[in-house]
Amino acid sequence: MAEEEPVRRLGVVPAPFPGEAFVSWVDTVAASLRVSRAAALRTLGLPGSASFSTHQFHLNPEQLEGLRRRTGLRPAQVERMLFGFYAPTVLPQLAEDNGRVGQGARVSQPWLRRDHSAACPLCVEASGGRWLLGWRLKWTFLCADHLVYLVDRCPRCGLRLYWRLEATGAGQRTRCVRPAARNGRGARRLGATVCGFPVAEMPALPVGDEEAVHVQRRVQALLIPADVSHNETSRRLLQQLVLIIRDVTHRKTLAGLLDRMESTVIDAVHETQGQPWQPPLAWTLERGTPAAVSALVRIAARSVLWDTPGAGPPG
Repeated sequence: MAEEEPVRRLGVVPAPFPGEAFVSWVDTVAASLRVSRAAALRTLGLPGSASFSTHQFHLNPEQLEGLRRRTGLRPAQVERMLFGFYAPTVLPQLAEDNGRVGQGARVSQPWLRRDHSAACPLCVEASGGRWLLGWRLKWTFLCADHLVYLVDRCPRCGLRLYWRLEATGAGQRTRCVRPAARNGRGARRLGATVCGFPVAEMPALPVGDEEAVHVQRRVQALLIPADVSHNETSRRLLQQLVLIIRDVTHRKTLAGLLDRMESTVIDAVHETQGQPWQPPLAWTLERGTPAAVSALVRIAARSVLWDTPGAGPPG
């Protein structure tokens, strides 16, 4: 019987940034090794393509042990970078009956930016190109540290940021690497000139409303798992928010819904409106910028998280 090939420990392994997404960390490893994302995955002992259709959600115990032996990262450090981290709170569909994250977990969830990411350009610049896991949840719409709404599209080409299907994964840590030419397939498209707009220079709308910051901090506290009691309360409150938002997206008028919100947020909501006969908020969650999505969360929070400044208890 052939002996198992020994696992080689990598010489230099970038430490995960606090709250970093796994795809961002792998791309950081790729940048440090000067290889592609796919090559970095193979070096880390992870099979599959560079699209990250699998590795965003869950790694099995064997893969976690392989990463530990190659990088020194503890399983808990790796699991903190995966979508499965949110299974106890906002993504319970990822959990099996025993509370563990299913190995084949997949989820189509309207509040999940599965294929792309939003970002705070100032955070990306300060961290040297690290992208946070929380930015892949639409519940995260602003940066409370820099008081700006997140951006999720490149201002030059208009395409989504940090697209998971891009083979040049490491490059999009700091620049938009979407093809500048949208037509063509295969090698023709892959060979197209990339956009190249620096993420750090992408304009972000400033937050001038205390309510928006307060709601974001309250929601963020609900997203982060803790003890059983906290997780149960978080799931209940988040589900209440979802139900209210589902209701308001079917209303035929905006009357009273956007009261006391900034003009930039109101403008962002109007930009997502569909046909005249459709409810004005029908497309906000799917098509809206983080600033527009913030309006949905704030509308619901005024009923569920009623201690928000400027919003009294539900009457």
